[in-house]
Amino acid sequence: MPFEDLKRDIELADKLLDRIELITGKKDSTEGRSIGLKTKFLGDKIRDDEYKKESQKLLKGKEENEALSRYDSEIKEMLQKVGEYNNKILRHFEIKVVKKDNVENLIDRKKAKIFLKELSNKQPDDIKEKYTLYERNFYGQLSNQLFKEITTKITKKYPEIFRDLYSNLMISGMKIFSDTYINMAFLSSVLFFIFLYMFLIVFSGINSFFSIVQYLFITILGTAGLLAGFYYWPRVVIDGRRKDIKNELPFAIMHMASIAGSGAPLTTTFDTLLKSSEYKALSGEIKRIMNYVNLFGYNLSTALRSVAETTPSKDFKELLNGLRNTIETGGDLRLYLQNKADDTFINYKNDRKKYVETLATYSDIYTAVLIAAPLLFIIVLVLISLVGNKLGGLDIGFIEKLGIYFIVPAFNIAFIIFLNIVQPEL
Repeated sequence: MPFEDLKRDIELADKLLDRIELITGKKDSTEGRSIGLKTKFLGDKIRDDEYKKESQKLLKGKEENEALSRYDSEIKEMLQKVGEYNNKILRHFEIKVVKKDNVENLIDRKKAKIFLKELSNKQPDDIKEKYTLYERNFYGQLSNQLFKEITTKITKKYPEIFRDLYSNLMISGMKIFSDTYINMAFLSSVLFFIFLYMFLIVFSGINSFFSIVQYLFITILGTAGLLAGFYYWPRVVIDGRRKDIKNELPFAIMHMASIAGSGAPLTTTFDTLLKSSEYKALSGEIKRIMNYVNLFGYNLSTALRSVAETTPSKDFKELLNGLRNTIETGGDLRLYLQNKADDTFINYKNDRKKYVETLATYSDIYTAVLIAAPLLFIIVLVLISLVGNKLGGLDIGFIEKLGIYFIVPAFNIAFIIFLNIVQPEL
């Protein structure tokens, strides 16, 4: 019967979608476990033979890209089948022109009522967010194709150089594979080297062999600076995330305490914080906890420990470890969060008070060094100009312009940079 066929097609398409979701989860899990193995190997936690054995077992004797593309092919094939079932389902609703006398015989009213009742009682599944670990881009793919073999040899030959980089990339939360990041650094350095060298030759000209060597030295120095920038950039990201998390953490803990006070489980508390969109710095850490629980099937205690090991914030790490200990020992989670909220907020107010006092000290230094000193400098130069036009072989007017347009602005810029470096993480 038409309605039985329609019901069967819908059920088959629904099963295919469930299968696609399962395969997507397996793919993401394989990526995550592969990253974990690579991190352990570079951190000297497992030997080379153990790493190869586990990697072969995980990827079933294939390269990582090949193993992941197998999942993509399977998902693509199933999506095509879903499309075929969708077309069949749509054909059930095609309007056919029939004679009025045959309308009564076209539809079985009893079965139509039963089917419509079943559809009305069926609740749609909650829309699940698609979790992805990393997203591909053209520049990263090009870098992998050109420098994959070189990067593999270098990282294996000098693991102590890249150990900190791999660790910082994991803690920073940057959505990129570690090897891809290194490949992009190499490709960017090569392009920068070529561009800068050609720029110097075209706009400065070649006057002698010494100028060629000079341009080459400048280019090598600039390229080394770019590589150093790639190497230390994850640390900059970590510092920024640590500062942002510290800003939001006191208010997030108070929010958690209020939710836990209503008797809600901890997973519901994290989910509420994630949906509130008020804690952008913490959202990445909370989403990782929810991914471990909902996607990878970890229990909450294991998920909290895993995130605590890689979070850039010591305060958030302390919170997660405290939550884990409270759960494992059967403690009062509501009471723990309430006490933690009180302590954290007191520390937050004390830090702000100390910061205000520090700013008062810096304002006095600024007034003395960058306001009073330049005025005294100008007055001294005016007095000297009454005696002579030069000081130390330099014209007084030139010294005044140098101080006004270069030295004073340079000191102001240096002072601003100094404040950004020494200011507390608030």
